[in-house]
Amino acid sequence: MDALCPEIERLVACYTCGGQSLPPYQLCVEAHVACPACTKYQSRCACGCRFLKRSNTTLDWLVSAMKLRCKYRANGMMDSGSPVPGQVDCANEWYTVEELRDHYRTGCMRNLFTCPMKNCGYVARVDTITNHYDTDHGPLPRISPDLNCATFQLPAKRQAETIKKIFNGYFMFSVKPQRRWHKDINSLLSMQNINPSDRFHYTYTATQESHQKMLTVTVSLVETYSSPTYNIL
Repeated sequence: MDALCPEIERLVACYTCGGQSLPPYQLCVEAHVACPACTKYQSRCACGCRFLKRSNTTLDWLVSAMKLRCKYRANGMMDSGSPVPGQVDCANEWYTVEELRDHYRTGCMRNLFTCPMKNCGYVARVDTITNHYDTDHGPLPRISPDLNCATFQLPAKRQAETIKKIFNGYFMFSVKPQRRWHKDINSLLSMQNINPSDRFHYTYTATQESHQKMLTVTVSLVETYSSPTYNIL
């Protein structure tokens, strides 16, 4: 199969974020493949061209007639004890598009992900962990961005982890106790994107007016086409 489709991985890779993309496909003006997340949250392809609004039916049919490899095949396997029925080691397997979608949700042994919330420890999959966040730790508020920025407020006092959905990420925020000698408000706030399938890059800043009990936080999405270097969080 490698000899038959030597460029298959490049064919189905999103040109902007580099992740594996499955049909239906949208392209940019220069015919680069774009994944749904990039067409939704990035204003342009990494080449600088705009995304086309319609899917490319020809490419959809072509890829649907092929077999692809699991994007997690190079990962190590988490020791889950005894074998689980329906799960297979995908290191050398090839799948149709529909088989691959199902494999990511239920059969892959190399995409297990442990919930980072305190005292949880639930093990899901990279492609389904956000369902666990919404079901067991929700309802989680979604912050609507203004272009490539989202601004909201958090209590300045120490608190448990807070999760907010912004862009394609699930962000866990925690605030350290504030002391009078603290001048750098950003040092009091930590942010972690706990959506392992999100390939975007973000920056954040925090400000606080005198005597206010709230932090004003701004999370910005880094545009790939205009930023050759990233602030990875």
